[in-house]
Amino acid sequence: MEVAGKVWIAAGGTGGHIFPALAFGRWITENKKAERVVYLSGNRPLEAEIYASQGIVPYCLPLAGSPLGSSSLAGRLGRWAGLLSSFFRVGRLLARGRPDVCFLFGSYVSLAPLLWCRLLRIPTVIHEQNACAGKVTRLAARLGAHVASGWAECRNIGAFVYVGIPIRPMKKISRKEAATALGVDAGEENLVIGVAGGSLSSVSLASLAGRVARIDSPRTPKMVVVVLGGSPPDAAPDSFGSRVRFVGRRWDMTPFYSLCNVVVCRAGASTLAELAALGIPSLAVPWKNAADGHQEANARCFAALTGNPIWDEEDEPALDAALMQLLDFSCSRAESAETIKENSPNEALWQRASSSSPTTHGFQKSV
Repeated sequence: MEVAGKVWIAAGGTGGHIFPALAFGRWITENKKAERVVYLSGNRPLEAEIYASQGIVPYCLPLAGSPLGSSSLAGRLGRWAGLLSSFFRVGRLLARGRPDVCFLFGSYVSLAPLLWCRLLRIPTVIHEQNACAGKVTRLAARLGAHVASGWAECRNIGAFVYVGIPIRPMKKISRKEAATALGVDAGEENLVIGVAGGSLSSVSLASLAGRVARIDSPRTPKMVVVVLGGSPPDAAPDSFGSRVRFVGRRWDMTPFYSLCNVVVCRAGASTLAELAALGIPSLAVPWKNAADGHQEANARCFAALTGNPIWDEEDEPALDAALMQLLDFSCSRAESAETIKENSPNEALWQRASSSSPTTHGFQKSV
């Protein structure tokens, strides 16, 4: 396949969209698949923080969220205005030079580049990280873009190709190094249960830390609960007991994954893909308010793939049983993987761009 001159990658909203996009962009660069990669993002502080953590400055669109996601009239009108402004900004970016191919990673940030690229017949591939296609993905499919799915299931859409989710290469470090990096005293012999609330730092999931720490079982004589993402705003960390450690929000997941024996997490696609690749026993807790129930769909796919349990947080009595199942599962499993290597989703995703090109021999470079 020919090397592309310029590639666009549009990703914003949350880490679940952005980190797979960054992993894919890094793979493109390291494998010299394109001469230049341009990232397009929204203007939420969270997005800027994630990109900055990877040393990348994206082309920023004036978008802070989907117009359909605001509860107030003023908020919706402001977001519609931002969407219209984004359409013109993408047009100005195109005037500087068209990309040879555009990769979209979902969310509202993908809408303006999607419309422009389909209008100009620029090869376009949208990657859907979730097992339930979002609104922009559904629109992209109707407009003729190729849809690549992170899971073998992609609800609400007809035709898609399963490629998996691009994830960051990672090599685990020693528990001592990991504990030092996180600033916690976990103890070499302790069982460490990690609680991860995702890039938006789920307060309700962090609130479970105290209950998890009170599990009384022969399997947990020495246990530490490490909460990634901070503590609930109305509760002091000390109220959770001596077993609980709060380490705040972090973008480098290597220390957390290296330290934890098991993980309790939301069912964000990127997190689940990394846990599956590393083989860390995990309890998925889908967020009920996720659009179209996509976290529940993700969790089911994750459970089918790995055998890990799922817990419905509305069923409080079932939590202890779910955690015990997780601990039993961890005891029966071999050691988890030490590395996440370059994974096949990147190559498969790149191949989708080639097949969507107007030529049969790679990309038709823009002039």
